[in-house]
Amino acid sequence: MNGLETLLRRVALRARLHAVAAAAASTVLLAAAPLAGGILAQERSPEAAGEPSQESTVLMIWGGVRADGELVLEPAFAYEGRVRHPGGVGDYRVRGLDGEGETLFSIRFTPGEISDGSKGFSYSIPFDPAWTEALDRLELSGPEGVTTVDREAGARAMMVIDRASGQVRSLLRDAAAGLPAELAADSSGLRILRGLPRPPG
Repeated sequence: MNGLETLLRRVALRARLHAVAAAAASTVLLAAAPLAGGILAQERSPEAAGEPSQESTVLMIWGGVRADGELVLEPAFAYEGRVRHPGGVGDYRVRGLDGEGETLFSIRFTPGEISDGSKGFSYSIPFDPAWTEALDRLELSGPEGVTTVDREAGARAMMVIDRASGQVRSLLRDAAAGLPAELAADSSGLRILRGLPRPPG
């Protein structure tokens, strides 16, 4: 795969992530999300990214900027995949902060443009297991302002994945409501990812 093909695939991936984030922001449950389904499948495919297939535990950081300038930052998810760092240059930054306001990690980037005038981003950085308890909030800053995701919002988020296909079956923004009936009836083949940050324990 040449460099241009790799770039186009990455921009398309960011666009799909932002589309899912925008849809999820207005609903408690996004069921059978085919757009999000392709995200993790591509993350695990070496051919999709044109990168080595070595996997490790990574933290997926994703969100975007709506056409009206509203910043969108979604709860993060830790899973087995490949590291995809941003370029390190740009006017946007996501930081992970602990309870004292100290920076656990920080990335700078330029979001990918989407046809409707909005922007999207998705990166996977090496995950430190200590962040499961230490991470207190995520913060996205850019020319439009600042937005955050706290432990309460992160704890409510859940991503439900089909183990066999890697497809995302549901994105829940309020996991306390439990799995939809059609998934709860046969949950043995499902993998549940809990959002971050979340309360310790």
